Amino acid sequence: MLQERGNWVDLALAAALTAVGAAMTIGPDGAEGTVIDTLAIPTVTLPLIWRRRDPVAASVAVAAGLVLSGLPTFDQTRCGVAIPAALLIVFSVAARQGRAPALASLSAVLGGLVVLLLTDPLLGAGAAFVPPLAAGVWGAGRLLRARTRLAGELAERTRELERTREATAQLAVEVERARLAAELDVAARERIRSLVELASLGEQDDQPSAATSRSAFQRIETEGRASLNEVRELLGVLRSDGGDTAPRPTLAQLETLLQRARIGGGPVGLGVEGRMRTLPAGVELAAYRMVEHALEAFAKADSGPAGVRLRYLKTSLELEVDGSLPRGDAVVALAAARERVTAHGGKFSARPQGSGRLLVRAQLPLATSGA
Repeated sequence: MLQERGNWVDLALAAALTAVGAAMTIGPDGAEGTVIDTLAIPTVTLPLIWRRRDPVAASVAVAAGLVLSGLPTFDQTRCGVAIPAALLIVFSVAARQGRAPALASLSAVLGGLVVLLLTDPLLGAGAAFVPPLAAGVWGAGRLLRARTRLAGELAERTRELERTREATAQLAVEVERARLAAELDVAARERIRSLVELASLGEQDDQPSAATSRSAFQRIETEGRASLNEVRELLGVLRSDGGDTAPRPTLAQLETLLQRARIGGGPVGLGVEGRMRTLPAGVELAAYRMVEHALEAFAKADSGPAGVRLRYLKTSLELEVDGSLPRGDAVVALAAARERVTAHGGKFSARPQGSGRLLVRAQLPLATSGA
């Protein structure tokens, strides 16, 4: 659409300059001109029509037109249309072509302008500024080309960085899923081992009483329900696999995490609302990891402390982490935090606040105690 509009503009310019040139040759000031002089005017104006589509050809054509239009009388007034047409074409070829064709085109047009200076009666020695003016216009076109190429390269680099950011964020999500799978593996093995040990104790008793059997079965049932809840928390939302056997942190270790954050940057405040209590292991781990990833994101901010708030509600745990707005590469840590929360069926949001702040909020539902 823009190219078609530009072609129409060039056609209008060529028509307007042709009309002006014709008027110059047949008007009072051009009374001594001939019909051939008038017919020669289009040789310097019509090349404007294809200055966008083929600027090299247009520059060669206008150079030839500058020479041919002076041949009829060798004293023809045409500078009023020839110079603007030549400058427009010189600018176009400089802005659209490589260095070698642009220089060749400039040389051709400069040669034509020299012929114009020698044959146009309105131009004397004072018009020697025309070739330097054409060279200056050519330089402006080269500068525009360089800036346009630089802008294009920057835009492409920005798109590449966006693609890299998205790929890195996706990788962080996959790593977090692998971590969840490893935690599920550890939890399942620990619970199954505990159930096996309880069953083994019952087998070691040669004549177990009814009370002893009841107690053993109750312990196995309690352990089984706890195992089912923990597996539900992880397996019910897990969408990939991986491997890690590190000890699982809990909210009791949150102060240690915040202390490490203080060492690495500004102070990190901790606020707690509601009655603190032991939560299901999966919820505690998800909350800890979410805060850990959020603090990692805020560590990339230029300045300003972060604050952490916990709200113990009846059916859920709410977490908030706020700090200075981090830089773009913090998207990886925030993606990992989001995956950790959503993997437990929770809600996650990261919204900019006033004064260059960012609020990261999560809500984790508590697991049920029944099977």
